[in-house]
Amino acid sequence: MSYILKVKSQLNDVFSQFGKYIAPTYYHDRCERSLQMYLYVMHKREILLSLLALISAYILLLFIGFAGPNVHKENQITAKQIFDDSSINETYRSGLMSSGPFVVTTTSLNTYSQQLCLFLTFHLKNEEASEAFHKEIGVDIQLDGIDESNRNTTIISDGRLVYQLYCGGRQCEPIQVIHLTYIAYKHYRVHITFEKLESVNNKYTIEDITFTFQSINTSFTTLSIWFRFFFLLIAFCVMFWFTHSLYRFPIADWSLEQKWTSLLLSLLLVTNNPFYPMQFLLGSSLPRVMEVLFQCSLMSAVLLFWLCFYHGIRQNNRLLSTFYAPKVGLIFVLWITMISVMAGSVTNQLENPIYDETKHFQSSTFLQFSNAIFYILLIGYFIYLSLLMMSAFTELRSMPYFDIRLKLQSFLMIFVLTVSLLTIVLSSSSSAISRIPFLQILPFSYYYGSSASFLSLFSIVNLYICICAYYYRPSHNQHNNDCRVVRDNPTLSMINDSDEDVIYGSDTEEPLQPQPKLIDTKNDDEESD
Repeated sequence: MSYILKVKSQLNDVFSQFGKYIAPTYYHDRCERSLQMYLYVMHKREILLSLLALISAYILLLFIGFAGPNVHKENQITAKQIFDDSSINETYRSGLMSSGPFVVTTTSLNTYSQQLCLFLTFHLKNEEASEAFHKEIGVDIQLDGIDESNRNTTIISDGRLVYQLYCGGRQCEPIQVIHLTYIAYKHYRVHITFEKLESVNNKYTIEDITFTFQSINTSFTTLSIWFRFFFLLIAFCVMFWFTHSLYRFPIADWSLEQKWTSLLLSLLLVTNNPFYPMQFLLGSSLPRVMEVLFQCSLMSAVLLFWLCFYHGIRQNNRLLSTFYAPKVGLIFVLWITMISVMAGSVTNQLENPIYDETKHFQSSTFLQFSNAIFYILLIGYFIYLSLLMMSAFTELRSMPYFDIRLKLQSFLMIFVLTVSLLTIVLSSSSSAISRIPFLQILPFSYYYGSSASFLSLFSIVNLYICICAYYYRPSHNQHNNDCRVVRDNPTLSMINDSDEDVIYGSDTEEPLQPQPKLIDTKNDDEESD
């Protein structure tokens, strides 16, 4: 027995030599000279209450969205109604149904209507209801604008497009022939003539055609303007409060989370976009492109922050070439892909009301390449993020203070991703969502399927960044001790703390012992001299 105890003592002596490389001492790579965050002095009860307040605020805004107005306003008129109003004989209706012309006029519109789409739906007198087919048809369009003085202005004199008509049973899929993204006139009149539709009419007999005008509900536009203004005020107040609590300290002493939160608050302020109403007043593409730029920049910054957080929390030697360059390169390619495709789509729709986004995507090699690159990089990003998360939890989950930083940020990240993905999936069936595939999965889409999806996406981003500012602001101890900067090392900070001061301890019950290296013998040598 004595021999076994002796061997055990020798093994403990050997492993103790490696303790200085494992324990988080002052020369450890995780040791960082930074401000003490408020998160370090929070009790678990306060953290749970703050997270409950976050979820409650989100649910409240979501229910406001459910009770809000519909996004789209639709007006329909059928070919039979047009024939009845024009007193056209039954003998000529069959021929006109397959060729036209049809003249339809919109209801009263204003700039708050934002956009105007025209969808055509063909109804067939098909005896074989299960039969499906597709045909190529041509559509000739003339578009006129009518102002309040009833003066006509020709917008499109001769627009010809070819569409693929997909039919199954007695109804065909709607085709979009017009998409106006700026409303400059009170009414719009559309002249429509069909080509190559006789073959469909001869075999299946076109029973009716539904013309559906779809615009944005002015009540939803008003709601979006006011809530954007509300989020803008909240973001400005939080940014002012957060920067005011940090201005007394040099930027070099800010922690990783404090630096990133300052950047995210700045981007959040411009993403809430105080110039958003200019889109309804100006027919220029500039305010719309700026909206796309702000939204994509904020999304990219949040993705980059998650990578830097889970990697940077494990090391302090964050060199530009080895730490930031790979992450920035990955996010930059995602950012430039989103900007180029979304800005191009918005500009084309503004300049050409009969621009067919789906057809352009199918025929554009650049868009298909961008779509493939986007999905590949997005999958690679989440694989990389998962690896960084596993490494961080493996190394730091038992360390005091570091574990609460990891767990809290992981909960917030998962909450934001879950809410965003659910909102996008539930809103993807809306016809207003972009038809380019990868633009359908962006958290900030240029169009929204419902008031709930708008408030869900905007509120979750605003709430996430604001609660990060609440957690990562300097603690009260920092303000009470002038500009005292402490090392962001839990072991060192807890050496002189009493048991009551330690809020987040490690999983072990043994008290943390200071390393021999921590003893500063410089003063002792001077006194002995």
